Amino acid sequence: MVELETLPPLPQPAPALEPPPISFHNGPAVRIALLAGILSFLVSMLSGQLALPQAFALVWLAAAGFLAVYLYKRRTGQKLSVASGAHLGWICGIFGFVIVTMLLTVTAVMLSEPSVVSAMREQLKTRGMAETTVNQMIEVFRSPGGITAAVLVSFVLFTVLPTFGGALGAKLLDRD
Repeated sequence: MVELETLPPLPQPAPALEPPPISFHNGPAVRIALLAGILSFLVSMLSGQLALPQAFALVWLAAAGFLAVYLYKRRTGQKLSVASGAHLGWICGIFGFVIVTMLLTVTAVMLSEPSVVSAMREQLKTRGMAETTVNQMIEVFRSPGGITAAVLVSFVLFTVLPTFGGALGAKLLDRD
């Protein structure tokens, strides 16, 4: 009788690796979100210095989330779902919010010094601001309620708008 030679079983193909989820544990996502968050802060500050309409800063915050999704897709080649795009935009916004919070903290601490307050009054007056507007701005940073409101508004703007931009970016860039 002839014995058939048995062949070893074929190795199983390696399972397709799923892209890592968008989170703070995803290195490329964090680096890209940090870059977009820094840019969102800088452009927001620049628009205030150039006396551009406030709508420009709001649109830019949403654009920062879109930019984060675009850069992530370009860097990794992965398409993002709308939820993942929103999450990447949110991470971008968190970084922008942290920067704003640090700046608000430094400003509040500096305004506890009377000489800084008088220097700030003089500087803002030379820019053409009315005395009442200057006093209101200074009082916002001197009162706990004003600081809390500023932090809360910053949190909402710097997280909601980039989240929306990230979701929109994932949706629009998925059409390729």
